[in-house]
Amino acid sequence: MKKDGHTHTRFSHHGSQEPLDLYLERAIELGFTDYVVTEHAPLPEGFLATYAGPRSQDDDSAMLASELVAYKEEVARVKEKYGDKIRIHQGFEVDYLPGYEAETKAFLQENADWIDEIVLSVHFLENDHGLIGPIDYDPDQLKQFFPTELQNPQALFNKYLTAVQQSIDFGTGLSTPVRIGHITLIRKFQKYFDFPDFDQENQQKITAILTSILEKGYELDVNAAGLRKEFCGESYPNAKILRQAVALQVPMTYGSDAHTVADLGLAYDELAASVHQKS
Repeated sequence: MKKDGHTHTRFSHHGSQEPLDLYLERAIELGFTDYVVTEHAPLPEGFLATYAGPRSQDDDSAMLASELVAYKEEVARVKEKYGDKIRIHQGFEVDYLPGYEAETKAFLQENADWIDEIVLSVHFLENDHGLIGPIDYDPDQLKQFFPTELQNPQALFNKYLTAVQQSIDFGTGLSTPVRIGHITLIRKFQKYFDFPDFDQENQQKITAILTSILEKGYELDVNAAGLRKEFCGESYPNAKILRQAVALQVPMTYGSDAHTVADLGLAYDELAASVHQKS
């Protein structure tokens, strides 16, 4: 099996407008046998009402609730068209948002019969002033929302890893397979800010996260997206952490996190090889 467990579509509003057909045709060309469509689920209405980030990101972060029917119809169409060439699984990338667990669970229950797989991710954090901001929008937004933490990057890492741990502890209420998405996304702008490596405390939190993923019966998202980001240059998580996950026998699945057709298959062979290299 060659599987891409984390992909997007035009409904993300922050990627390509290329039709889903082209994604599937490229995946087939690359020899993928399984393909999971995991568009960003609509953000909770309560969250959008209080969100303090860039207003443009209200619509740019995820599909709109009004687009759910069209999204599901699009996935059904490509399953009918390409189902004899590749196994297509349907799902969402769901944001874990502290304080909005009830709304998130309600959404998952409403769509339980449709969902095959879930990627559960953290893209937003609360800052020292109680405002929720994006961690992966751009460096300026990170500086605006988390200036105190950026003076001590380990504090920012700690805040993010705590949220990732909370996402694992959050029960979806479904028996659907879950992958924990890009667990080191907080390092997306590491070259811009000259971030240090994780200190011992944060490395211990990463070990706890990997252990929790294993104990929960979840999977780790081996996310290639950071390799194509100007200020990152490594996968989420990096090869060292991936080898640690292998040593702990954590289940994992490659995710291109493709937002354009060209993203598909990025570094698949290299990431597969890296998890088998000696530390």
